[in-house]
Amino acid sequence: MHENEARSVLVTGASSGIGRSAVERLGEAGWQVFAGVRDPSDAQVDDVLGRVVELDVTSEESIAGAREVVAERTGGRLDALVNNAGIPAAGAVETVPTHDFRNVIETNLIGQFAVTKAFLPCIRAARGRIVFIGSLGGRVAFPYASPYHASKFAIEGFAESLRAEMAPLEVDVSVIEPATMETDIWSKARSQLAEVRASLTPDQDKVYGEALAGFDARLASADDNGEDPDAVAETIEDALTARNPNDRYLVGRGAGTLSLLDAILPSAVMDRIKQRVTASG
Repeated sequence: MHENEARSVLVTGASSGIGRSAVERLGEAGWQVFAGVRDPSDAQVDDVLGRVVELDVTSEESIAGAREVVAERTGGRLDALVNNAGIPAAGAVETVPTHDFRNVIETNLIGQFAVTKAFLPCIRAARGRIVFIGSLGGRVAFPYASPYHASKFAIEGFAESLRAEMAPLEVDVSVIEPATMETDIWSKARSQLAEVRASLTPDQDKVYGEALAGFDARLASADDNGEDPDAVAETIEDALTARNPNDRYLVGRGAGTLSLLDAILPSAVMDRIKQRVTASG
């Protein structure tokens, strides 16, 4: 990163939750922050800490416009990109509309690919860093959330391949894997799940109705008991400033333990545990 200038960073999905916390923390630390939001009128970002940039990660036109704004303000050099934008989807595989699955992949995976690809020349010019906000759900998959887990597992592979590509170019790539944080993703997941449950056929309701009701209760509990997203923002700052950043960062209560258990316990045992945890309400 270049000396004697404010370091620059673009944070996608910055209107709330982890993205907003990252904008606030990095802005207070003196970074030149670009807060990428799909709808600027809905942004909750303090203009003192971050410049709001309209950025819909599913739109090539929007990405190109954001790149133009950032490049003009930074002289074509971007010290850091934080790929945070993402959406949830829940339900049993048999009951999830295909368009819901497609929307999650489009936003959480293809959107992060498209943004990263567009900004790589600016990041290479600054020998900067790229951070992906993955999830504990990119290591451990639970039932009734397959679209979300599919996107987060894919981010792990994308980031690992990109990291190897960027190593000779002195660009570091990290993935941050939060557990349950206090963000609006849980309420969004419940709203989408409510639509799925309302559309169940009688046969589907007989097979999945009770389990999905329990999963809805589990989402409500996550919404009520999530940790402060500033813990993730602090880890983002560490990943962007550490002399030798980690490849992956687990964040949150029980994240390390659950990841370890999933690695060492037989799959059949973990499947039973996951079913009880997610569908018991």
